[in-house]
Amino acid sequence: MTTPQLNHALFNQALVLIREGDMRRARALGFSNEELQRLSRLRACEIEAMIHEFPAVARFELDHGIFKAALRRIERDQDRDGLVDHCIRHGASVQMLGAFFGLTPNDCSARRTLLGVPSRQGRLPMPEESVEVAAWHRWQTISDDPASPAASEDIRGMLVLAEELSLPLAVVWTLIKQWTTPEQARREILPSEDEGALREGVV
Repeated sequence: MTTPQLNHALFNQALVLIREGDMRRARALGFSNEELQRLSRLRACEIEAMIHEFPAVARFELDHGIFKAALRRIERDQDRDGLVDHCIRHGASVQMLGAFFGLTPNDCSARRTLLGVPSRQGRLPMPEESVEVAAWHRWQTISDDPASPAASEDIRGMLVLAEELSLPLAVVWTLIKQWTTPEQARREILPSEDEGALREGVV
């Protein structure tokens, strides 16, 4: 594709980079060192004349490989953001969101506000024994390796269990850790929905 406007943008960008001394990025635009030297000596009117008299002096093409890679990255980010929102709506704790997604208490508070999800205070109650037994049996069919400590990292499987049994996701996470790593789980205290945020002064 060739147009005077695009050519003008290319030459202007090259001249800016030359003035900044960033020759590597200037060469990355497609110029050789000699071409950059000659371009830098041209007056503005001469550059304008070249652009309009020789509109095909530069061509712009899409790098399909980089474009596809950029789209894949954006789609991954969209999937991650959707998963974070899904977890928040189903009762993920601040501790859980930090462990799985690296969110800070402030991040969690902001996301909840945007989603209209109220923050809970106080500790989340554990389910009755009958509910826990039902959760355990259902987990055997959801998880590929329900007895493995790695099962507590299966965020999508835990979401299924939380949705089906109407349990907060933080409670499901705690249950699975108790089933798979009981000694570690006994050392942990189930946090309130915003315990971490409260410690940081964020509600």
